[in-house]
Amino acid sequence: MENRKSADTQDEVVIALMGNTGTGKSSFIQLLTGDKSVRVGDSLDSETDDVMKIAFTDQVSGRKVVLVDTPGFDDSRDGRTDTEILRKISEFMLNEYDQHRKLNGTIFFHRMSDPRFGGQSRRSLRIFRELCGAATFKNVVVLTTFWDRVNEEEGLAREEELKTNSNFFKDLVEGGARFMRHDRENSGAREVLDHIFTLVPMNVQIQEEIRVEGKTLEETAAGSVHREEIDRMVAKHKKEMEDINSEIATVKKGNDALRKELEEERVELQRKITRWEDEKMDLKKGLDSESELRKRLEDEIRTQRDKFEKAQQELQAELEKSKKGRDSAAVMEAQRKAREAERAKQEAENTLHRRMSFKHMGHEIARGIPLVPTSLAKPLFGTIGRGLDIVDRRRRGK
Repeated sequence: MENRKSADTQDEVVIALMGNTGTGKSSFIQLLTGDKSVRVGDSLDSETDDVMKIAFTDQVSGRKVVLVDTPGFDDSRDGRTDTEILRKISEFMLNEYDQHRKLNGTIFFHRMSDPRFGGQSRRSLRIFRELCGAATFKNVVVLTTFWDRVNEEEGLAREEELKTNSNFFKDLVEGGARFMRHDRENSGAREVLDHIFTLVPMNVQIQEEIRVEGKTLEETAAGSVHREEIDRMVAKHKKEMEDINSEIATVKKGNDALRKELEEERVELQRKITRWEDEKMDLKKGLDSESELRKRLEDEIRTQRDKFEKAQQELQAELEKSKKGRDSAAVMEAQRKAREAERAKQEAENTLHRRMSFKHMGHEIARGIPLVPTSLAKPLFGTIGRGLDIVDRRRRGK
């Protein structure tokens, strides 16, 4: 009962739906919502253009539910890349985080009719795993679909392998993820929804990485997995390009048909290499919100730096004029301004470190600001002087 009480503290039940194209997400949404306008198709052409939110009131429990349909990482349409899809999903997750909404559950759809767990499925699963993070596996449902296209004995054997093989879902199951079946019946979809109602809403890993740890999209666990895949594909295609170039060099004169075929292969390989390299650049650029935030924080750093420098100059001037030392009201006021300026500058630097992962920028800025000589300031600063020494040593050490 305690678990259910915690789960009910969030007004809306937010459920993210993920998985490859054609795994049954749209039919699941249609069953739960009764909305026949949701497009359903068995083809491998994606029906999801973007991250879409479908809100409805569950007639049984009376609770407000938001299903979040996401494009698959194997989107089949031209122009859509896995980097773009990762960015879209990440932007949605961060918007939910900023609105103080957590995910009640995440459903990963998998077709039982697939004879093997192919490379694209593994890549999608790896990104999904890192998007969520091990701490939230207990809020994951692995929903297996298309049982009507496989015989019972074969389906059970595949299901067991998916649960126990470390290359597939073993770590999710061990982390608390639940395997369930989607039989295209309302009762099956209802069972999934009832299970998610019992779960305590949580933030997923990528939200914590970007908003709390200050990582860029590329630096997140999901981004790192995707970057590794990009590097692997670029290296693979470049090796294939070398082989084709070598083969072209050995083609005898007069064999125009073979040369033309190899040239066409080379052009196609170059297109693939360019596409993957473009993806890598897009991943490095990160989220649009990152760029905007970076500019705002850089402007704030510059503003606070200028204030700090001005306060130091004023303090230096008062120190040089003062003969009374500690009793000088002007010196004390200059000290106060210097402390406030130092605090504001440090807060701006810390925000930049935390939110944008500019791990060295703050120190570079700080090194460019001449600190008040501590030998002069110590008689008047007391602990402030010792603090300046510590800050200076730490910066020089780093």
